[in-house]
Amino acid sequence: LPGDPSSTSNHALSRPQEAPRRLAKMSTFGHNLRVTTFGESHCKGVGCIIDGVPPRMRLTEEDMQTQLTRRRPGQSHLTTPRNEKDRVTIYSGTEGGYTLGTPIMCLIHNKDQRPGDYKEMADVPRPSHADYTYQSKYGIRASSGGGRSSSRETIGRVAAGAIAEKWLKETYNCEIVSWVSCVYDVEAPKNLEKEHVTREMVDKTLVRCPHEKSAEAMQKR
Repeated sequence: LPGDPSSTSNHALSRPQEAPRRLAKMSTFGHNLRVTTFGESHCKGVGCIIDGVPPRMRLTEEDMQTQLTRRRPGQSHLTTPRNEKDRVTIYSGTEGGYTLGTPIMCLIHNKDQRPGDYKEMADVPRPSHADYTYQSKYGIRASSGGGRSSSRETIGRVAAGAIAEKWLKETYNCEIVSWVSCVYDVEAPKNLEKEHVTREMVDKTLVRCPHEKSAEAMQKR
């Protein structure tokens, strides 16, 4: 506790400490399609490297931008107010609008990074966050917004997922639509005609539930 001489100084939380030697948190996953995400919440940018994308597939930044725009923050009062446009740039793996079969590297710049906002939290782990567990496991953490434990880590996954989605659609005519079906004790009707739900219906409500009455009730929860 602050001011308690018997307790360990909170200031040690944001500095490297002696900790068991452990491998760093893995940021690569997949087999046929191998994805590595990188970047922290309040560094200069986040992104991903996707290896295993077949050659000669049409791919532009707009193919990924649609999904990144769907997930970007600041779209309603239900999400974080952080103002990011999350515009993606492809740095490798394509030429003339086609994939080359080589690793595709995508970068999204953080425009609204404000690490100074977390100064008061640098020495005190936040409840319901990964601050304490990350510090305990590795002996160090990114105190500005959680670093790799921030939801901004998912940006690379969304960009990679957009490429996988495009390939599935073009190769197998497979389209994936998902939505929020339950928030606490508010649940969308089980007899919802799932085969008729479209992404446009999902995106029509703030909570991404295609059943409008249920969506309204979810927002109030």
